[in-house]
Amino acid sequence: MRVSAIAASKRVRLALATGLMAMAPAVLAGPILGSTWYEFGFTDVGVSATGCDPADPSGPFCIPSSGTATTFLDARPWPFTALSSTTLTVTDAFTSGDRFEVFDFGISIGFTSLPVAGAFVDCGDDPAVCLATAGMSVGTFLLAAGDHSITLSPILAPDGGGAGYLRFAAAAVPEPGTLALAMLGLLGLYLLRLRRRQP
Repeated sequence: MRVSAIAASKRVRLALATGLMAMAPAVLAGPILGSTWYEFGFTDVGVSATGCDPADPSGPFCIPSSGTATTFLDARPWPFTALSSTTLTVTDAFTSGDRFEVFDFGISIGFTSLPVAGAFVDCGDDPAVCLATAGMSVGTFLLAAGDHSITLSPILAPDGGGAGYLRFAAAAVPEPGTLALAMLGLLGLYLLRLRRRQP
């Protein structure tokens, strides 16, 4: 009976530790940092987007954001390591009409939304504004924990080039209070089950 109590205590501690690890944010290493908006440039449909000069000397000259702080991307691909689930957000910038296909290690993971058809939308140079502006092409992609190598390519570029932004952030996890209540509920069910098993 004493051995069962010790084993149960170890399982409870393991469950609590697992729950706390699930609440930890993604930590990104390498040239890409989490929660930072990065600006990229592109020229034409089917040609992979590049970083921005001077971070990427082979990339086009980009205009820094006049609002939200941004950083120019260096030469592609853009590698990083996620310690937990991570979201990649991509948004077109300046004028509408562009759309992107996103790749991880050269494998397509999806497309940004279709831009508004037949209308001209200008969101300026702020990624937060562009992300919230109706009619701009945007996309959010869930990435698993582990290594990633991101590239993207325009599939629509009516102006023959432009700029956009991307950002990595920790995937949404339950609030600590919600997770704690769930863990307590599971612990209660486990203890109730143990109690019913005893003669």
